[in-house]
Amino acid sequence: MLFSTGKYKRLIIKLIQGEATPEEKQQAEAWLKKSPANQRLYETYKGLLVLTESRNVKFDSDKAWSKLQARMHSGEGSPAASEKKSLRQLLPYYAVAGIAAILLIAFGIFSSLQKAPEMKQISSLTGISAPVELPDGTTAILNRNTLIKYPGVFSGDTREISIFGEAFFEVSPDRDKPFLIHTSGVDIKVVGTSFNVDARPGSDVVRVTVNTGKVVVYPSGTDPMLAEKTGVLLSAGEMATYSPESGKILRGVNDDLNVLSWKTGILTFRESRLDEVLKALENKYQTRFVVSNRELLNQRLTARFENESLQTVMETLSLIFGFQYEIKGALVILH
Repeated sequence: MLFSTGKYKRLIIKLIQGEATPEEKQQAEAWLKKSPANQRLYETYKGLLVLTESRNVKFDSDKAWSKLQARMHSGEGSPAASEKKSLRQLLPYYAVAGIAAILLIAFGIFSSLQKAPEMKQISSLTGISAPVELPDGTTAILNRNTLIKYPGVFSGDTREISIFGEAFFEVSPDRDKPFLIHTSGVDIKVVGTSFNVDARPGSDVVRVTVNTGKVVVYPSGTDPMLAEKTGVLLSAGEMATYSPESGKILRGVNDDLNVLSWKTGILTFRESRLDEVLKALENKYQTRFVVSNRELLNQRLTARFENESLQTVMETLSLIFGFQYEIKGALVILH
């Protein structure tokens, strides 16, 4: 199902995050019951959102510190108190002060570790986004119907985000802190490069296309340190295709001239069969074609369209190949 309005996409994200109103929850649940495909889409979104959610640590540092203070200032009348007093008499004053300082530092560090970075998200439901800068200086351009989720600050040894949809990344180089992208089924590891990720929910495959540099595409859940051994290394001009059905990651050469047409606005065809042309149009304009005359699909086209509307492109094609067409929302019918 195409999210022409983004209505159900927004609803299921709000449902997963617990932000849906009772009415929205009822609408989302009714939509999920309509088909297994809708349910699978919901599970995909839920899995990816959980992937980058902050973990809740059940440690009350204030309560622990209060207990420690209570023990340190316990009454002198208890049997243990006299033992503590004798021990303090044996220890130099600076040693006691040093221990207290170490405890304060340790608890301060532990308390700060409990404050997980705030998770943020950016979505582009109706159009292509302007370049978005992530906390490390990496930039991303989102295709329509796309959402990325990332921490407000990249802490630890990696920079990790999740993506639902399609986006083009230019990653800020940092060899000591690899950039990791989580999608449905595969992860992507990169140090510094530019590439396109197409991981649209409901699609049969996930595609990663490298523009510059190198990336590693590997199965989700694998230790990033083992990515090179378990995954596929891609260089500029190469692409990886992952099929959830087969579970395999295949490497190949990118021969699709229009893989970035959604970003550049340019469509280029060189003796391309009309069925290939229509697939490129589907990807760029987020539409679907129905062709009654299948013989049309064998016709070939050499042309270039730059920032043209779907209506203009269809007018041109109808004049070249002599067919009639109707645009009905996200559906285009060729007669």
